[in-house]
Amino acid sequence: MLELANITVNPNPGHLFDSWNSAEQWLNNMELSGFEIYPHGQLNAEEIPSHLVGGFHLQSFPILTPLLHNDSTRLMSIFGDWQTVEQFYGGVDADHIVKVMVSQLNLAAALNAPYAVFHPMDCNMEHLFSQNFPWTLDDTLAACAELLNLALKQSSFKGWLLFENMWWKKSFTLESRQEYDDLRSRVNYAKCGICFDTGHMMATNKSLNDEFGAISFLLNRLHQLDLSSEIKTLHLNSNLKLDSPQKSSPRHSPRSKQAQSCYQNGDGFWAQFDVALQHITGLDPHNGFKCAELSQLIDVIEPYYLVHEISQNSTFEWTRAIKLQQSCMSVGSISKTLQRSA
Repeated sequence: MLELANITVNPNPGHLFDSWNSAEQWLNNMELSGFEIYPHGQLNAEEIPSHLVGGFHLQSFPILTPLLHNDSTRLMSIFGDWQTVEQFYGGVDADHIVKVMVSQLNLAAALNAPYAVFHPMDCNMEHLFSQNFPWTLDDTLAACAELLNLALKQSSFKGWLLFENMWWKKSFTLESRQEYDDLRSRVNYAKCGICFDTGHMMATNKSLNDEFGAISFLLNRLHQLDLSSEIKTLHLNSNLKLDSPQKSSPRHSPRSKQAQSCYQNGDGFWAQFDVALQHITGLDPHNGFKCAELSQLIDVIEPYYLVHEISQNSTFEWTRAIKLQQSCMSVGSISKTLQRSA
């Protein structure tokens, strides 16, 4: 098992490092094997040190189907004008999304990334708070498979394509094994698997109040799914907002209703989008685990790659959170997964 940390690349390494040299020094100090990179914009492989790339996260299109299906009526209803559409997506038609995905897959191939993570999801701002999206899971999986098949056919990528579980309803939540089997059957690519995100899975259960209950819930879900052999990468993080090691504050506060009211009365798309992002961050804060024993979870999954996907407010807080999460991982668990990946 290789331990990684996630960063956004544009082509600079995240917002906390002033250079790739400082990023590499931080990796060495943390005894991590590399970064799972999330590239934004048009980048050249020469701008990124390939020896620091341990994994690759494909760009997400959370509001996917309006542009993928060239639905101008929906696009104008959501964004108001074509200029905003282009600002949000970077283009104004389905060909743009496909070209972005092809470019990203080719970049992953050029950097020898062993895997690329994809979010099989669809969302809209109108139903974000209620989660009563007016489409089916089958619609989402069909659209995502359509995009992936178009892009993969034109790309040179040969690594693992990993589907990451989300918490949006009518998206790839891994509520059942059938979700993975259905999506897997639609994507015309041999090397598919799962990137299991602990925080996203926790976000599907509003009753979780502490880390110990969260670990128990995750283990039960993994047992029910019987998909551990398909999990190649583990995104390790907690969505609990901890006040103390054993007690958390409420994750779904009454402010959600207030935020929804402000969102509905927002002045234009970008004002509404800002409220939406705040709501999402509240549900998915990407905190590190602080006290629960993680060895059993890691033993059950036996991932090839473990990504400490933790919020990056400052280098000091990020470093401390990862080290604390590492302390929750036992040597026995790591040595077992090391033997598997050897």
